[in-house]
Amino acid sequence: MEVNNVQKSQVVKEEKKANFRWSKQMSKELLQFLAEEVRKGNRPNNTFRTSSFIAAAKMISEKFQTTCTADHVENHMRTVRTTWGIISQLRGKSGFGWDDKLKMIAVSPNAYDAYVKQYPSHEKYLNKKIDMYEEISIVVGKDMARGNYSKTFGDIQNTSSGQTETEPTKSDSVTSSEPRSHRKRSRAEEGEVDLDHIFTQLGEVVSALKKISDNQLDIEKLYEEIMRMDDVEEAVRVAAFDHLVEREMLAKAFLTKSEPLRKRWLINFVNSLT
Repeated sequence: MEVNNVQKSQVVKEEKKANFRWSKQMSKELLQFLAEEVRKGNRPNNTFRTSSFIAAAKMISEKFQTTCTADHVENHMRTVRTTWGIISQLRGKSGFGWDDKLKMIAVSPNAYDAYVKQYPSHEKYLNKKIDMYEEISIVVGKDMARGNYSKTFGDIQNTSSGQTETEPTKSDSVTSSEPRSHRKRSRAEEGEVDLDHIFTQLGEVVSALKKISDNQLDIEKLYEEIMRMDDVEEAVRVAAFDHLVEREMLAKAFLTKSEPLRKRWLINFVNSLT
């Protein structure tokens, strides 16, 4: 594969960024710093100003006696965005709950075992507090609708142990709107509500939502599959990953392709950059 001088320069630049080692404490300090930058209004249109990355790099360099650059910060943010993508995907997965107090994705034992068997690298995100969750959500995330995902760990445990949530009964529904004995009942009240039919329809909706959830893009798998193609320059692979993450349908199509077709796609992708 031929790469022009501009692309070669980009490869060298990406290699230098990749060589910087981020410790866990460094990452924490960076997230806290950038979260404060967001609060100050230094991320207009969801994009940090270059000055914020320069200031962050200077802070890391001074605090940890190292040489950190704005490029290093920008490169590390890609890792943080990937992490957030996985967290968001798991929070929205059918059968998974979210404990907002503990900042934890709550999963029943059976669901946990089945999922971790298929995706062992995701184990660190399940049934344990997600470190620096608030800062990550401020720096790279957007507010998520709580809705049905705001289940607590206790809710998930109760469901897994056989304690099901109580469904509303006909008597319950009538009690909440019980008319006075002297008021004339309407036709709607006289007609018996077919709760079985309603619950059947709700079940169909839940099933449809589960199919949509299960068909979500596996961001980590996409990253792993692209990084496996080590006969292609790392900078090109990283650029291709960022390109595909922003285009979900294209990314799904990429994952269905055979390895030779994936390489052909990467070649075409590089050619499109020239």
